[in-house]
Formats: sequence, structure tokens, C-alpha cells
Amino acid sequence: MTMPMYPPDDVLAARIVAAPGVLRAGAGCWDRGRTPLHPLTLESAYAEPDLLRALGARGAACAREFGVDVVVGAETGGVPLAAAVSLAGGVPFAFVRKPGYRGHEVDEPPVRGAVVNGRRVLLVDDAVSSGASLERFAGELADEGAELAGAFVLVDMRDVAEAVTAVACSVPTDAVGTYLHLLDLAAAGGILDATVHQLSIDALVNRWAEDDPRWDVLIAAV
Repeated sequence: MTMPMYPPDDVLAARIVAAPGVLRAGAGCWDRGRTPLHPLTLESAYAEPDLLRALGARGAACAREFGVDVVVGAETGGVPLAAAVSLAGGVPFAFVRKPGYRGHEVDEPPVRGAVVNGRRVLLVDDAVSSGASLERFAGELADEGAELAGAFVLVDMRDVAEAVTAVACSVPTDAVGTYLHLLDLAAAGGILDATVHQLSIDALVNRWAEDDPRWDVLIAAV
């Protein structure tokens, strides 16, 4: 039996959440809504070369499964990861700008790097949540004549999203782990206090109101 060239997803997910700066306790704000934890800073996982190399190998396996011709990094968090995937899998690399980007040149193309017109592409990003960003990037790629075969992300946050776009539901998406699973791993590894973990899950799943008194309990527990 051939062993995979990357660690199992649970191992990778645990390494992601343990990377300094990725997970920070304390109530924060995301999309104008209150959150029990600060938003994940997934770019911090790229700081460790061995971890980035392993994540690249994991993404390369996804690229092979989807049978893509080009790996496309979504600006900005997906670009370093897509480059690692490209190097690991020997697949051409490109990146797609955020919609509305205005460059130094007139009519600067939104996609740079390998040609994507008429080719199957894998969109790579650090995370997917509501799918709004995925939908916009998918539109940019479609405008360039690319066929979006699927997406690869580190964390699938659709398990805590209030709503998910139709595109995010329809695009085949592979992830190292879900947001709630990463929090479980963080608690199991002693990275996240057990009480904070329990309250955070409650806040996310049950969608506490802004004035819920449990926010004060959560803040005091951090």
C-alpha cells in the first residue's frame, strides 16, 4: 500500500491551529458581527516551511483528484498556498486578483501567471465561509475563460456561516478541516481553554445576540 506524501488531515489541522498567531482567544468582530474568538489568521501557518510544504502536498493531491491544468491562488491568503501546491504537484501556477483591483496598467488582467483560458483550474484560498469571495473569484475566472473544477482551502467555515451562496454550495470544495473541528483539536491540544471552547461553540452554533450576558462570561474566561 502506497503511503500518502502528506500527513493525515487531523495531523495537518492540528498543526495549523497550533501555529503561533493562527488562533487567538478573545471576542472579536467579523463581517460586522460579534465573534467569540478573533478571526483565524491562517497566513501564520505559512511561516513554518515544513508545514507549508506539507500543506502544498495535500493541495497537490487535491489537484490530481480534480484533474486540473492550473492551480490558481486567490488574493491574498491563497497565493502562497497555491504556490506551494504548484511546486508540490508540478502544476502551473496563476493568481487571481480581488474583484475591483486597479493596477498600474490600463486594463490590467485580473489573472496573472499561467494561462487559464480553456483550462481546468483549482482555486486555492485559505478559507471559505459564506462563499461570497469564492463566488466573486469564480466570476473572475469564468470571465477569463477558465473552467473551475473545484476549490482547495485550509479551513471550511461554512459550518458556522449564517448563509452560504449557491456557488459555494455547488463548487466541489476540499478542505483540511472545518472550523468547529479545528476548535475541537485546539481544545484537545490545550491551545484553547476548555471553558472558552465550550462557550465559543455555544456562541457560534446558537448565534448569541449582541446583548447576550454570556459574552461577559466568555470574556472573563479568556
